[in-house]
Amino acid sequence: MLRHSLRVRLLLPVLALVLAVVVAATLVLATTEASRVRAEAATAIDRQTSALQSLFSVTRSIMLERVHNAMRLLRREGDAIGQASVGGQITVPGHDGPVNDLVLGKTPQGNRFELVDSVTATMDGTATLFSRTGDQFVRVSTNVKKDDGSRAIGTILDPNGPVIAQIRKDESFYGVVDILGNPYVTGYEPMYPAGGSSAIGIWYVGYKTDLESLDRVISQSRVLDSGFIALFDSKSKLRFHSKTGATTDPAIMAKIVATAPADWVITRQEVPDWGFTLVSAYPKSDVNHVILRQSLWIGAIGLLVCLLLLGLQSALIWSRVLKPVQHLTAVAEELSLGKWNHTIDEVNLKDEIGTLARAIARLSNSVRLAMDRLSKR
Repeated sequence: MLRHSLRVRLLLPVLALVLAVVVAATLVLATTEASRVRAEAATAIDRQTSALQSLFSVTRSIMLERVHNAMRLLRREGDAIGQASVGGQITVPGHDGPVNDLVLGKTPQGNRFELVDSVTATMDGTATLFSRTGDQFVRVSTNVKKDDGSRAIGTILDPNGPVIAQIRKDESFYGVVDILGNPYVTGYEPMYPAGGSSAIGIWYVGYKTDLESLDRVISQSRVLDSGFIALFDSKSKLRFHSKTGATTDPAIMAKIVATAPADWVITRQEVPDWGFTLVSAYPKSDVNHVILRQSLWIGAIGLLVCLLLLGLQSALIWSRVLKPVQHLTAVAEELSLGKWNHTIDEVNLKDEIGTLARAIARLSNSVRLAMDRLSKR
């Protein structure tokens, strides 16, 4: 029987030991690989989000400088026309009901665009004059455009936004706001009448943010195989997202971010002064797939090493143990049949097999001498 073979008995402990080492090494390396993959994913996320945060910061700084310059020009040209005051009520397109006109010097500004257009002709961007009517601030002169290309006259300042809170405290606001669904880097300053302390309107200048470079960077970003990076605005609207990797559908991305499934790792970072949120996400299965691939490679290499070791061990056992033992076994068999003229080369070995060979050689010699004495009688 094969299981009673000396070779099998000698190889089985070696095989068991090698397999145990391979399994243990696979488990240890798989655990180490899992930690490495997670660390690399976190590092990639930090690197990409840090680059985007820097890009946002630089963009805001550059654009705010333009906003301050444009605001100085608007205020200078407005002051040159005359002191601000409240005019009579007028009707402006896009607004239900009458609105207080805004007068600079003796020139009504409602439904007129010379001032705002002259400023943007020099500085680009957009400009607006808001008139206060009750608790609302209404655009009575503007070159901010709606999606259809018409002027956004008659629209109101967001009553729940960060700007109106500052204006009601008689403070200016400079920063990023959402205007008609688009992010603008803006400046708002309260407008006062002569000797007045309550704002009758607002001076506004702003620049629609050009985020094409951000779009390019984000669209080329991803995390592992199926992860993504996405940018959401203050209203949780998905602005930009990765366009490489396995997850590129905006609807799926928005659902993942909104529901935060347990099998995804999701990281959120606020973008200071923008009201945006950077989201990085990847499925845990990506890490598991990497671990599985690495484990298979490690296991395959381990098995290959195991086979090589077994082959080497088998060859050594055959040449150093089994072959001499088989020869000595054959000699012993023939000796038991009365054949004693054998050449036993194994007597030169210095191990236990050599000891056995010398004992058999002595036995063979003793049998031969005994047989010689018997034959002489």
